Amino acid sequence: MTVRRRPVRALSIVVAVGTLAAFGTTAAHADPGYPSWQDVENARASAAATAEQVERIQGLIDDLESNAIAISVDSLKKGEAYNQARDELDASASRSTALEQQADAAAAAAKESAARAGQLVSQLVRTGGGNLTVQLLVDGSGADDLLSQLGTMTKLTEQSAAVLEQAQADENAARSLASQAKLARTKREKLAADAQVVLDQANAAAAAAELTIATQSAAANQLIAQLASLTGDADAAARRYSEGLAANGATPPATTPTNPPATGTTPAPPVVTPPVVAPPVVTPPVVTPPVVTPPATGAAAGAIAYARAQLGEPYLFGGAGPNAWDCSGLSKMSYASVGVYIGTHSVTNQYSTMSAAGRLVPVSQRVAGDLLFYSTGGNTVGEKYHVAIYIGGGQMIEAPRAGVPVRVTGYRTGDLVPYAGRPTG
Repeated sequence: MTVRRRPVRALSIVVAVGTLAAFGTTAAHADPGYPSWQDVENARASAAATAEQVERIQGLIDDLESNAIAISVDSLKKGEAYNQARDELDASASRSTALEQQADAAAAAAKESAARAGQLVSQLVRTGGGNLTVQLLVDGSGADDLLSQLGTMTKLTEQSAAVLEQAQADENAARSLASQAKLARTKREKLAADAQVVLDQANAAAAAAELTIATQSAAANQLIAQLASLTGDADAAARRYSEGLAANGATPPATTPTNPPATGTTPAPPVVTPPVVAPPVVTPPVVTPPVVTPPATGAAAGAIAYARAQLGEPYLFGGAGPNAWDCSGLSKMSYASVGVYIGTHSVTNQYSTMSAAGRLVPVSQRVAGDLLFYSTGGNTVGEKYHVAIYIGGGQMIEAPRAGVPVRVTGYRTGDLVPYAGRPTG
């Protein structure tokens, strides 16, 4: 999903904590896949060896970056899976509650119908003399017997038949709804258990992502220091790694290049004399004036103001305030604060809601207040996992991921869906 689309190396680049612990200030470490300081010194023997080692180290740094981005996105996907599971649970709970209410009403109606049928029995007893059928009714042991025996009578009046028919219908309805309500309760309980499992998986993935991003910075530090010692530009090496992560939402801890082991005077990198080539013909670039986003007004401005009020508050899977948030919880409640419905507490549902309402616009036409969506591959059919509120000036407000609070940041292009949602039309 990276902006620069670098090739991902073998799975061996996924750095375990134990391996990362070996990346300190010492020259030796356990993982043979990473160069030692001696390897770096040996590479100074020739320009070709230096170039080869620079490419190797840069590739390893790129791998660390790709790994950090991948695990960060994976945790967000699991968080979105939890929100979708909870959406299904909420719908099931609503249906279960409605069925229980209907079952209670049907049971009450059946009870009332049975009472009317009882009154019919009493009346028939008084008027039926020694009729054997009436005697069977009187001797009936329960409501089911009563309704069954009423059905055997041969001299029911039209009104009596209607009472019997209603009592039977109400009894059948009560039984059916009671059965449906029981099944709905069972389904609701299963969905609740399933949602908890998904939430546990999301939390575990987030914890692993935080730990990996934090601990792999040790590996990145040494690789950046090694690269800097060969190229003479430590800042550029560190900046490339950090900016790559930030561009995809996986902001790492600040990296501090590890100083090489003291071995006297560190040799300068070999001097490479570039070949003499004719200067290229430079065509002046066409300068396109920047697009100025007008400030948000009305409901969009209110939603942005609400989101800004949450800056610095922690991330929480399933969080929708008042003191903790996930991405779709923040967007949903920000617009709910101004009376605008953008969908349920789910990135996928909010995108679908905007699409169904005809409120998607090309992301190139984004304005303050629009919703920015992120998906696998950055396309409309990809697995959507993140949403943010664009605020203009190339910035957005988001609840980014576990361990990172609600913040204002530059909008990212990696995995950005080409359509933005415009809740207010």
